[in-house]
Amino acid sequence: MTTPIRLFALLAVFALTMLIARTGMGQDKKKEAKKAPAIKMVLPLALKPGAATTLTIRGLGLAEAKEVKFPGGQATVVKISSKGQAGPPDKNPERVGDSQVVVDLKVNDKLPAEAIRVVVVTPNGDTEPFSILVADPDVPVVKEKEPNDGFRTPQVIPVPSVVEGTIERQRDVDVFRFDGKKGQKIVAEVVSARQGSGLDAQLTLFDKNGNQLAFSDDKVGLDPRIEIVLPADDYYLLSLIDSHDTGSNLHAYRLVVSNAKKD
Repeated sequence: MTTPIRLFALLAVFALTMLIARTGMGQDKKKEAKKAPAIKMVLPLALKPGAATTLTIRGLGLAEAKEVKFPGGQATVVKISSKGQAGPPDKNPERVGDSQVVVDLKVNDKLPAEAIRVVVVTPNGDTEPFSILVADPDVPVVKEKEPNDGFRTPQVIPVPSVVEGTIERQRDVDVFRFDGKKGQKIVAEVVSARQGSGLDAQLTLFDKNGNQLAFSDDKVGLDPRIEIVLPADDYYLLSLIDSHDTGSNLHAYRLVVSNAKKD
């Protein structure tokens, strides 16, 4: 016959066992969470063949990165210059990450036409490969310059060209001006969110009088794309903003303006 004291002792042992088991499960879950490092974005958004580049890799669980490697051998890591925690500007680490590693690279002269892959090695495992764009060496690259936040101070760009820029603060607007011909078919496309950027871009095309000719939002995922036949020999204005009027150094973009391919 089990006495009340013995029964109490058995119940106490059972409760303690369950507590230890639950604690162990919690620790296991924490360990599992730590075993999932991931790359969310890289800056710059594209690498130039043959160039020495400083690459910032943002993601989850990268603070203790041991190595950065390129499985295809298209780039050589000269050194890891820094690593550690890096808070997201919008308190949403799942989008742009909560840690980063910065590396100095030497990029090969010959690269695939579209993208190369990078992997970060951490004590909790390797990240999945992340694709980095490759810049077309035949297309001019223009660095976005402030002030360019209105029709009175647009930044002049050639066609074709790629603008590398950032919506760096709340309610920031970047405006670009280019010359066009009547009947010329133009494509203007933003590459940002699809590469992990914090930017959710909107793109609008105006004529010189401020009349809206085209607008795009979420054409390629969250990225906008405009394709239009120009109505006159004149200059035109492209306005680029964030859909939510947010901005930071992580709201990077590549604005690609080109002549559409003939049918």
